[in-house]
Amino acid sequence: MSNDRATQERLLPTPFISSYFSRARAGELCQPDHQARAAAWAQWSITSLAEMSGLSDRPYVAITLPGRFYDPKGRGPTVSPHLEIRDYILQRPAPEFPDRLAMMGNGLAFPQWVFSEVTAVRRALFNTEHGDVNPMIATLVANRDTLAASVVALSRRAAKSWSIIQELLVTADDGLSGAATGDFTHEEVSAFFPAADSLGLDVRFDAKLREKAGSWASRRVGVWQIHSSTLTASLGVVTPRLTVNSLFTDDLFSPATESAAALLVRGLVLARLLARYIDPSAAVPSVEPAVKERAKPTSFLRAQPPRPGAKTPEASIKATIAFLQEYPDSNDAWNLLSEWATRTDSLLTVSEQGFRASYANALRFMRRAEVPLREDINVVLPLAWAEKGQGVRVTFTRSNTHSS
Repeated sequence: MSNDRATQERLLPTPFISSYFSRARAGELCQPDHQARAAAWAQWSITSLAEMSGLSDRPYVAITLPGRFYDPKGRGPTVSPHLEIRDYILQRPAPEFPDRLAMMGNGLAFPQWVFSEVTAVRRALFNTEHGDVNPMIATLVANRDTLAASVVALSRRAAKSWSIIQELLVTADDGLSGAATGDFTHEEVSAFFPAADSLGLDVRFDAKLREKAGSWASRRVGVWQIHSSTLTASLGVVTPRLTVNSLFTDDLFSPATESAAALLVRGLVLARLLARYIDPSAAVPSVEPAVKERAKPTSFLRAQPPRPGAKTPEASIKATIAFLQEYPDSNDAWNLLSEWATRTDSLLTVSEQGFRASYANALRFMRRAEVPLREDINVVLPLAWAEKGQGVRVTFTRSNTHSS
């Protein structure tokens, strides 16, 4: 393998590299800002160019991945994981290539690979439909924060009962591969992500990886493509393995730094597994802490009075999302709100029934990567009549941040 300066010098003039060369900038590969992320991945792709000959007699050009092959018995490939760039690709301009890399997600930086996963990543990245992918990217980027909030909420729910999934991964006849790697139809994607309905999106797991892995497919790195029938275009995506570490604790896969496309697919997978296998009412009691145990000094409801001469403020979207994420169970949320009203001697302007209805609706919108309706937001964080004889807005503050 060779990836020295001479290799870069030879490849920079090719139509492929030269079409996006000017976008390359130093930066963090795993970050939420798409433009900066794409610039960093552009630079990474150029500095990672290599001339390979390890797995065949013919030399070829590739992009080396940061990780290595998982090979505990020392019988696997001796070369580094890499993505071959076929000659015909090098001869075609692809100015959107940094965007494709950025959208694939943090999984590209995974430290341990299986050979079949790497070849699937190459297919997902390069064997794509050739329509204009920019409208799809723009829609995903515009909704990235909402997608991230949805994945955070789904992950919190899933983590409480993940032992159910862990057992099924081992005991189910197909190792849950049917659910974990099954394709998502346009109707399923739109139900979860209505903002992209007009794009005609469906999501497909790499068919060759699914076939080769069999019942182990659910325990592989997820390799997918998001297809748009409207644009005749597709994007590759890598998602984490279905392990506690990758899904819930590994900083590499933190929703805060993940790409919008990877968040969409990860949210779809988690939502499906929750809906099919985890009944919230059957959660282990010890996994569900009491409200007083969950509430922290930096996470609390408070009154937001109006400014002099101004109307009582409306509830903010940020505070509402934080409240929904922190208390996804409406029982916990209503108990916290009722306790706040009692403690502060305040009168709430909403009934328990009305609160629960709006809370369920707002939660559903957030999990589908949509902003909750304003009328629901103003009920979830309602108006109250304070002890001092004035109307106040109830708001929510979390983690030392002002979320009102």
